[in-house]
Amino acid sequence: MASEPTSPGKTISANQVSGLSERGWSLLLGLVCLVVIFCNLGGAALFEPDEGRNAEKAREILLLGDWVTPHENFLVTLDKPIFFYWLVALSFKVFGISEWSARLPSALAALGCVFLVYRFARRHWGSWEALWSCLILVTSLEFFMFSRIVIFDMILTFFITLALSSFYTAALAGDQKHRRLNFILMYAAMGAGTLVKGVIGVIVPGMVVIFYLLLTRKWFLLKSMNPLLGAVIYFSMVMPSYLWVELRNPGYLKYFFWQEHFARFVTPRFDRTKNWYYFFMVLGVGFLPWSFLLPIAVKDLRKHFFNDTTLFLALWAIVPFIFFSASDAKLPHYILPIFPALAMATGQTVAIRMSGPRKQRWILYVPWILTLGFVAYCLVGAVWPRVLASEIRFAVTQQVVVVASYGAIMSGIYGSYLIGVIRGLWREADAAYLCTCIGIALFLLLSGQIVNASSFHRAAKSLTEETAPLIERPDQIVFYGTYLEGLPFYLRIDRPIWLVEARHRAEELGNSYVAERRRPAPGYGQVVFGDGEFAEQWKRNQTVFRVFLKEKSLSRLSREVGTAPRILAKLNEYFLVTNR
Repeated sequence: MASEPTSPGKTISANQVSGLSERGWSLLLGLVCLVVIFCNLGGAALFEPDEGRNAEKAREILLLGDWVTPHENFLVTLDKPIFFYWLVALSFKVFGISEWSARLPSALAALGCVFLVYRFARRHWGSWEALWSCLILVTSLEFFMFSRIVIFDMILTFFITLALSSFYTAALAGDQKHRRLNFILMYAAMGAGTLVKGVIGVIVPGMVVIFYLLLTRKWFLLKSMNPLLGAVIYFSMVMPSYLWVELRNPGYLKYFFWQEHFARFVTPRFDRTKNWYYFFMVLGVGFLPWSFLLPIAVKDLRKHFFNDTTLFLALWAIVPFIFFSASDAKLPHYILPIFPALAMATGQTVAIRMSGPRKQRWILYVPWILTLGFVAYCLVGAVWPRVLASEIRFAVTQQVVVVASYGAIMSGIYGSYLIGVIRGLWREADAAYLCTCIGIALFLLLSGQIVNASSFHRAAKSLTEETAPLIERPDQIVFYGTYLEGLPFYLRIDRPIWLVEARHRAEELGNSYVAERRRPAPGYGQVVFGDGEFAEQWKRNQTVFRVFLKEKSLSRLSREVGTAPRILAKLNEYFLVTNR
């Protein structure tokens, strides 16, 4: 049944939901999202370096009581705004300090993105398009991963999605009051995005909006947008926070906007330069198991390109993709904000195909084959472990029964659908959606279980469990020639860990500001030492040192201090040694 044409951007809907009520399907989708995003959210140890670093900065907000200046290992770190750390610190305050509470803000932001995608697709296309779009988004590999990681980009993606969906709702609104409220919401979302990760929170949605106005020639919207009011809203949100940090840390604004924005974008100094096609590879992997449907979705977008809604989605996906591809600094999560647009474009394609002739419905088998293919890969790897990636080898070989059980259930679900279609036992659209929801949710649960099992061998958590009983509170902990970002978080330190480096580095703690300033929190002494400085402290023999270092640094330490340190513990390449 065609959906009612309520706006110029609305297209013909594949068909309205049948069988279950729309509310019932929405509840099923909500349940799947909750399971996929929140199930065993705190099960994996923190990833290095980002999760350990970000969780520790949030913990030190509570420890130091400083809600203005971010600190890591009690050193001032100004590479990112503090707003994200506020969210994690508040989660710690309410739920206690843990991996689960550290990841909660990202998980909630992911859930918010799903809600915004449902509302956008439902309003402009129809129910099935909305349901498929949300399912594709929440089960795409990169979105799933970053919904469960302590990192800025999922919250940034939420605010960019809110800004762009609010703009488009306002652009099509007939009621002036409704239009004005949505434009205000757009400006507020841009401000919040800027508080999360800097001016990228306004640049990305701003570019999409400008290109949309340029291509559609809807310049009349500028009057309704009221840029002056928007500037007042935006700067009233952003400036107090940034100026507050500048007052406490003179030179912050120059460093933050010049080094962390301009220099990061146009120079290779951050050592993140990749080939021009880097994000094509990221997209191919990150959008799995739906990646192979993207060419079909692009073909459909071209077919309907002059439709207003598909044009807007195309700009939402293409403009940020080109922008980040032009940058000298590239990391996989930079393109996360385009995933909602890609999910909606692909969701529309799947919904249309599932309501069309039976010969078009094969496209749904592609993600099913890919998920079952991964299970088969794991089972083959259980017999011949060398074929498995080293990161998951141990976990898979120890959980063969679990992998086989998940594979059998998924095969049963997909097989039941195919048998039912052949025998005409049920409505294909309903059964296809139900089987895909359950099958791919099970696949992600299996993937999460493998990741969690693998994470127990991450250095920071394992090293903490091994060495914590050997460290007394008066002992001075030292990192010698190395640093594990998650170790301060897991050790729950209440004073700085000393950092010993042979020579001055361009970055300390992954941060050029720390390397340049080396400024500790008020009331704490020197944190960063050279080899010679630390050797003097060692020879005084006034402090008990517990030194973490790699095996390759043992001889250098012995040479500097003039004696072989006593080894307390060893885990893989890491040692804990002492001077007593």
